[in-house]
Amino acid sequence: MTSPDDRPALILVGYLPGWLPLLRRTLGDLRVIIVEEPAVAYARGAREHLAAHCPEYDLYELDFRRPMAADLFHVWHPDLPIRAVVPVDDGGTVFAARLAQRLGLPGAGPAAAEILYDKFLLRQVAEAGGVAGPQWRRVRSAADAVAFAERVSGGLVLKPTARAGSSGVQVVAGAAEVAAGWERMVARPSHSSTRAPTVESYLAERRMVGRQFNVNLLVRRGEVLFRTVVATDVASGSHPVPMTETIDPDLPPARYAALVAAAERLVDAVDFDTGFIHSEWILEDGVARLVECAGRLAGNQIMVMIGYAYSYDILAAYLAVMSGEPLDVAPPARPHSAAMMLTKRVRPGRVAAVTGAEAARARTGVLALEVSVTEGDQVGELVSLPDAAARVATIGRTVAEARRIGVDALAALEVDTVPAQVEDGRGGNAARAPEVRG
Repeated sequence: MTSPDDRPALILVGYLPGWLPLLRRTLGDLRVIIVEEPAVAYARGAREHLAAHCPEYDLYELDFRRPMAADLFHVWHPDLPIRAVVPVDDGGTVFAARLAQRLGLPGAGPAAAEILYDKFLLRQVAEAGGVAGPQWRRVRSAADAVAFAERVSGGLVLKPTARAGSSGVQVVAGAAEVAAGWERMVARPSHSSTRAPTVESYLAERRMVGRQFNVNLLVRRGEVLFRTVVATDVASGSHPVPMTETIDPDLPPARYAALVAAAERLVDAVDFDTGFIHSEWILEDGVARLVECAGRLAGNQIMVMIGYAYSYDILAAYLAVMSGEPLDVAPPARPHSAAMMLTKRVRPGRVAAVTGAEAARARTGVLALEVSVTEGDQVGELVSLPDAAARVATIGRTVAEARRIGVDALAALEVDTVPAQVEDGRGGNAARAPEVRG
């Protein structure tokens, strides 16, 4: 803590710079303390970014995934007044739940947070609670995954149990592709700011076939206060990175009801108490089957989309619930507008120039544009969300209109790259190498 302050603090567990503009609009002059692991804070440039953009926020560095970290924080700061404890990313969910419990504040509950953080535990508990999912198996080697692949049809999804943002997730067509997929999965994440798992284990799941959705619920003491369904389209190939996320006001009622009912059944299965729960599903032959779930807010752009599509301050409602306060306005049942988020693909290489961002942001219907690269950065293959060069959120009267606005905005944003093999001399004369526009 940088200075004495008697105001009740909001504890944000995890540092994601993309959240800051959205949070500042909602939090006003509320005191904010961000708790982050030292290595991650350094990789994400947290201290420098906060000094430049939010100097009134405190950064507290702590290895919060250590056993008893929440208890130690409470012991070290017994007189710190705390209004709410909010997890920002998956890695902070268990710490946030334990600290909230120690303080007598609303939270997911430590057991629920542990289950949602560990995909292996989640599969076990969801299955026991009657939540549909794919055939799955915990695997300890590529040979284990090959044996499982030979017993199921349609290919596999290989995934680490304690990573987020699609990091490490591999789609393989069958047993012959497992060895290569396994090597890609176990490799250390290439993005320096990706939170490294404390203990790594792996799952093999039957590849499900159908449309993917995420269901977002605001829950208070087990009662669901708000529900929204977002359709997801992922990249083809071995890395299922979300390329579009869509809120459709014309989503068929039967589809909406099936997805929401499955998500609420999951809330009961994991005994989730209070907070926001973000679950992912595939509708396969009319059955909503669980992909995975997180006990925290959806990505910041999705929260922007929800706010505008529903004409409702969902973040303010969430903070009220996490503070134990009543909601001033009841959440609406269905969206009034369509909203969409699109991810920009960029050719791998060194970024030579980024132009057009302000023009893209100024377009009517653009809610937010997040650009994650600058000149000089190295851009690799799009294998997880942290690798995305840019994402844009839009709103429109229809899904088609929201998509058109997003496509036009990403076209206005130009990310010029120089292929790495040309830059280092392996591809010939670098002076004649063309730039690639994405």
